[in-house]
Amino acid sequence: MRIATLAASAAILALTTVAAAPAEAQSRQRSYQAYAVIDFQTDAPKGQVIDAAERILQNYASDFQSNRPIAVQTPEQPGRFQLTNPLAESRLAGLAALGGVSTQQFMVATCDGAVWTANVNRSVSGSQQLRVQLCLFPYKNEEREGYHLNLFASDTAISGGGLTERFGRALANRLVGTPRDFTENMLRQTVQAIEASTDSSAVLIEGEPEIPGLAWRR
Repeated sequence: MRIATLAASAAILALTTVAAAPAEAQSRQRSYQAYAVIDFQTDAPKGQVIDAAERILQNYASDFQSNRPIAVQTPEQPGRFQLTNPLAESRLAGLAALGGVSTQQFMVATCDGAVWTANVNRSVSGSQQLRVQLCLFPYKNEEREGYHLNLFASDTAISGGGLTERFGRALANRLVGTPRDFTENMLRQTVQAIEASTDSSAVLIEGEPEIPGLAWRR
């Protein structure tokens, strides 16, 4: 009787394992977007601010692009980035909807009037797809001068998958932290580098959602 019971239990366990295997092997994605507008009151030249930021960002990106447009005149009030969806009016939006894909993940920031723009991309197979855009807007008026750093991040973390994918992801997380840890560290160190280079204190003007652990969130 005991042998029959053990055999039945083993059969149930085997069926459960087989049934669970396909679901366990499926890859899952979780995406979030974040933005922030950060103020640095300083009379430091723009090159000093940009160099400080680029030194950090280059170490975090698998693909890094930087552009320094010429600013003819510094405005009294800083500019602000605008979010646009290039797929909103295209046929691809319809195809994405049919496939259950939200086009919100394709939002991009436009930075008219910025003296520096940067695109940071990090692609880790089976772990993370990160895209960060940064814009630097100068300002100078009778009361103060400085820069507004605008940033927009679109981060997709990947979970699930086969045993090899999960093992590789766990190893990477032990070395550099989770995808979200990686993103927060990059943003925090960028802000801190600008503060140190310009002897200024960063102040968060606005942002969403709250990103814990960032030095400039006061």
